[in-house]
Amino acid sequence: MQVYDPREPGFFADPYPQYARLRVENPIHRTRFGFLLLTRHRDLVEAYQHPGLSRNTRLWADYTMWRRGSADGPLERMMDNWLVMIDPPRHTPLRAIHERVFSAQLLASCDAVIEKIVGELLADRDGLDVVGDFADRIPVYLINQLLDLPREDWDAFVDWSHAIARTTEPFLPRSVLREGADAWQAMVSYFAPLARLRRGAPGGDVLTGLATTEVDGVRLSDEELADSLVFLYQAGHPTSTQLIALAVHSLLANPEQLERLRADPGLLPGAVEELQRYDGPVQMNDRVAIEDMNLFGVDVHRGQLVRLCIGAANRDGEHYTDPDRLDLSRTVTDHLGYGHGLHSCVAARLGRLQARAAIRALLDRAPRLRPAGAEPRFLPSMSNRGLVELPVEL
Repeated sequence: MQVYDPREPGFFADPYPQYARLRVENPIHRTRFGFLLLTRHRDLVEAYQHPGLSRNTRLWADYTMWRRGSADGPLERMMDNWLVMIDPPRHTPLRAIHERVFSAQLLASCDAVIEKIVGELLADRDGLDVVGDFADRIPVYLINQLLDLPREDWDAFVDWSHAIARTTEPFLPRSVLREGADAWQAMVSYFAPLARLRRGAPGGDVLTGLATTEVDGVRLSDEELADSLVFLYQAGHPTSTQLIALAVHSLLANPEQLERLRADPGLLPGAVEELQRYDGPVQMNDRVAIEDMNLFGVDVHRGQLVRLCIGAANRDGEHYTDPDRLDLSRTVTDHLGYGHGLHSCVAARLGRLQARAAIRALLDRAPRLRPAGAEPRFLPSMSNRGLVELPVEL
């Protein structure tokens, strides 16, 4: 019987064969790492809506082991204020605040901003690393623009965001945790005076919106605001970067689909959904049992971690026809790349807009787009799939 083993040779380059075996042989899998792993689409959808499963991973009985003994440091306390880590009833007004700020009107205004960022990053280039030179900059620059931050400060946020993102993996060296804590402190110190200024002299930016919006008598506290601003980067930076990078990688690996998209750019909105389903950045979402229960025939105890394997569910043959084939004409309306239910991504539309703009610009400006140099290298991450680099010729 197949077991989950990210140490299997070639796993990070292509985890999908192992996921396929798990779905068939061991779909409700109690792993050697101490968590339950779900891989079927229908099971994930039900788990996302299960009232006995909490988003707060600090409730996991083995949390301190996972975090190398750190249970109440600044990084752990920060996540207590992240929208995706909060359960109802506290979650309800906080999500409503974010939804009001990230309104359809705001998102509609982002098209021109994204186009400008993408155009500047591609200007006067014959080749680039899709990850470091291009995709890694787009989401951070966009968030900085939406927050109305000075241009000279933008690149510092790329490094700070990366340092914090690296702390989300399990069993980390303590040096990585220290670097993440230092980056968090740098971001909080940067935002604290700016938040006070925007509360007193509101503008038309997202920082002002988060600082001043009130729903049902609830407004973000100073601590919640600072952590929510950090969360914007954690929700929008690694995921959007790797959605773009993985999409380009998938198109290069399937040249007939790349040429199909060149011939019919009208396919692009649906193509981004299919690219996310086929090989998306978020591989796992976590839940913790808040009571003893029987989950899909398996006894689960209070404090048990349940990992929802999005990467496996998005290639479930029970749900999608020929799931291991990239088909840009496929209609995909229910992939789980942005989560599902109460904790689905508030700014999912923003991620889609960035991916569309990036791919469209590459199609327009890189008629000979092709790999350059060595084989692409993948991140050694169980939770968030991505590329270390992807050099291309334009």
